[in-house]
Amino acid sequence: GVAVPKMKAAKHTAAALAVAACLLVVLISTRTPAPLATTHARGLTTRGFPQIRIPNMRMANGPRCNNMMMRAGDSAAAGDRVKLHFKILSEEGEEISTTTGPEGDGEPIRFTTGQNAMMPGIENNVIGMKVGEVKTVKVTPDEAFGQPSEENIIKVPTDKLPEGVQIGSVLRMGTQGFPVRVTDLGETEATLDMNHPLAGKNLQFELTLVEAEEAPPGLKELEIETAVAGDGTTFPKPGDLVTVHYTGSLFENGQKFDSSRDRGEPFSFTIGVGQVIKGWDEGVGQMSKGQRATLKIPSELGYGQMGAGSVIPPGSDLVFDVELIDIKSQ
Repeated sequence: GVAVPKMKAAKHTAAALAVAACLLVVLISTRTPAPLATTHARGLTTRGFPQIRIPNMRMANGPRCNNMMMRAGDSAAAGDRVKLHFKILSEEGEEISTTTGPEGDGEPIRFTTGQNAMMPGIENNVIGMKVGEVKTVKVTPDEAFGQPSEENIIKVPTDKLPEGVQIGSVLRMGTQGFPVRVTDLGETEATLDMNHPLAGKNLQFELTLVEAEEAPPGLKELEIETAVAGDGTTFPKPGDLVTVHYTGSLFENGQKFDSSRDRGEPFSFTIGVGQVIKGWDEGVGQMSKGQRATLKIPSELGYGQMGAGSVIPPGSDLVFDVELIDIKSQ
């Protein structure tokens, strides 16, 4: 991998739609395994410069938690789970991006208020809004995408970049596809700008509150439920290479977001060194070879208030059906 320094940004931007994710390591790869830690990248791939989009928080068409009470017409309060459409506008009012999408059929973002899951420009202004209300607010860089920093300009070996990369190319980095721009390209070394394209800009946010409801209770600690016993003697230790099959889903509604079984390819990682989310390091570390178990992982041991792209909303508890296939010492 390529070492990447921690990004310098206002503290709120680390939870702002992955806009300033703390990227410590870049793994150049075409694989996209779901349980990778948020400090590890799924890979860099060449893309045209994208319109800045907000992740779509899609929900399964299944039963809702019984204790989640809709409060249509009421105001959003701290601790509520809300659904929100919003537009990003320039300081002059020109539309830059919208969650509704070009055809008007996009999904609203979904998050729990009061947990710093979103930018202050959203978090602070949604409280008190009524369902159906539309509000336009002016936001400073510190309320949006933060200030640009020279510390977010990094050097990487040119041979670690995808083929066809040119100066001006935008690559997708991290579990949430964070865009980074190639600003210089030499024979042996390339320069990447990890500052968000909207960093340092005054903006306007147009907020539309779609739904507000009481948030469901979450998991308090890691839970491991054995489905098939292992050998009971061969357990992985930190630094071992383990191979697993897994299926991941959201605890709240059972929506599947990834599965190595569906791909027909097991996933291997080094345990105990932070390559995967903490819930995996801790949970798989307690399994013996051949064991199949359900790992119920609280948000703080998963992706936390960052979430992961369009499939894992901020603050989501997770469930993984994991089979420990093999353990190899390294």
